[in-house]
Amino acid sequence: MLKEIIEDAKITLKRPETDFKMAEAIFFCVNKCRETFLPWLGWVKYTNSPNDSLDFLKTVDSDWNENKQFVYAVYFQEVFIGLISVLNVAWKHKRAEIGYWLDSDYTGKGLMSEAVSLIEKELFANDFNRIVIHTDVLNTKSAKIPQRLGYVHEGILRQEVYSEPNNRFRDLNIFSKLKSDIESDNLENK
Repeated sequence: MLKEIIEDAKITLKRPETDFKMAEAIFFCVNKCRETFLPWLGWVKYTNSPNDSLDFLKTVDSDWNENKQFVYAVYFQEVFIGLISVLNVAWKHKRAEIGYWLDSDYTGKGLMSEAVSLIEKELFANDFNRIVIHTDVLNTKSAKIPQRLGYVHEGILRQEVYSEPNNRFRDLNIFSKLKSDIESDNLENK
């Protein structure tokens, strides 16, 4: 089980409350950034009210309790600014995927890189061996995060997903980091 709150001096990651207040915060952010998100996040098309966000919160709460996925609300200076998720958790194989989105008013400040770094440390501390991040090949801003954090670009998954809003198949970058990558970095820095 992962910690419900992870923080450093800059940001706080918290397991979101399953209530209407949190649902409204998520919906407000998604709705405000809808045009920015839509090319990359197909689920945005189906997020049309705070009730849709509340349904999402109920699902992720259940998944958290069953150790299937872990979604964190990202806060900067006590303001909700996005979500970061640990998805496709494979406990037996000690691997997981990280997904994220951020209010466009807060991009370019290193906040999501910080959030990914915090989640990564939590996963490796919990004996995970491999972390994966997928980004659309056209979403260069999102790809900068794993690149900046030393993830290895393993290749491109051609036409991996179909995007209804864009009526096209999307190619995805696959980035990964292994626990041994961190350990070898630590040895090099000694």
